[in-house]
Amino acid sequence: MASGKPHILILDNEPASTSTLVRMLASEYKIQRAPDAHHVLDAVRRPDRRPDLVLLEVRPPAREGLDICRQIKADEMTRSVPVMLITPRANGDDEVRGLKMGAVDCISRPFRLDVAKARIRNQVRLKINNDLLERYANQDCLTNVANRRRFDLALDAEWRRAMRDDKPLSLLMVDVDRFKQYNDRYGHREGDECLRGVAGAMVQALTRPGDLLARYGGEEFAVILPGTDLEGARLMGERLRETIANMCIFHAAQDDARRVTVSVGCANTWPSPRQDYHQLLQAADDQLYVAKNAGRNCVRAQILAA
Repeated sequence: MASGKPHILILDNEPASTSTLVRMLASEYKIQRAPDAHHVLDAVRRPDRRPDLVLLEVRPPAREGLDICRQIKADEMTRSVPVMLITPRANGDDEVRGLKMGAVDCISRPFRLDVAKARIRNQVRLKINNDLLERYANQDCLTNVANRRRFDLALDAEWRRAMRDDKPLSLLMVDVDRFKQYNDRYGHREGDECLRGVAGAMVQALTRPGDLLARYGGEEFAVILPGTDLEGARLMGERLRETIANMCIFHAAQDDARRVTVSVGCANTWPSPRQDYHQLLQAADDQLYVAKNAGRNCVRAQILAA
């Protein structure tokens, strides 16, 4: 809802038939029409384009909207997107099928506009409230990045997605060097400010919407990089390391750098049924300790054999 208005995505094979509904909604919502199923699925799978509500036309004989609804609800990364169906008034069977698939509601044509608007408003309001609750449940309260719970869920989902789509998956483990000494010297308040600054800088350095930064625990962070090979992960690790070093947060206990730095461990694989995501996590953690033992303020990377 970056535009300030809730975002509604509509798939209708005959736009003229929904033009009155769209005009009525336009003052309250950002309305986007999708030309086909590909555009709908692409939008709901991208966090930067994900709508607050999807309206799908169910028109015989193809009933494409039902198939799109099924695909949205079958994917762990998109099933939370609410879907409403537009059905012919005389066809209750399509409504039942859609509701069983996970659609939140249906509106029938010919439209009674006041009823359609009220149903849509109710679902958008629920979505916004649910997003707020999810944010509190999945966000680290100190740094405002994803928390460990969100990380675990996302890594599991991205692992299965990469295996299904036959794409690589990379993971970074990032640890603030000698953070205990920083806390001991400057106090916990300054330590908290340091972690907030480090997290904020890494958020700015991660430019792809699908990448996820999470606070893994204490002064350790994790970054999920879908569709990224080992070289891409290593380059991102270097970008994060340089970003933090360039903040020039003074750290007297760092004998050489005299500033806050991070060490980064990278691991990459092509997920397969012979592995699980815990192995990728362990490999990234192992490389983090290799970086620590190499003198800190560096990046080490490894491919996890399939």
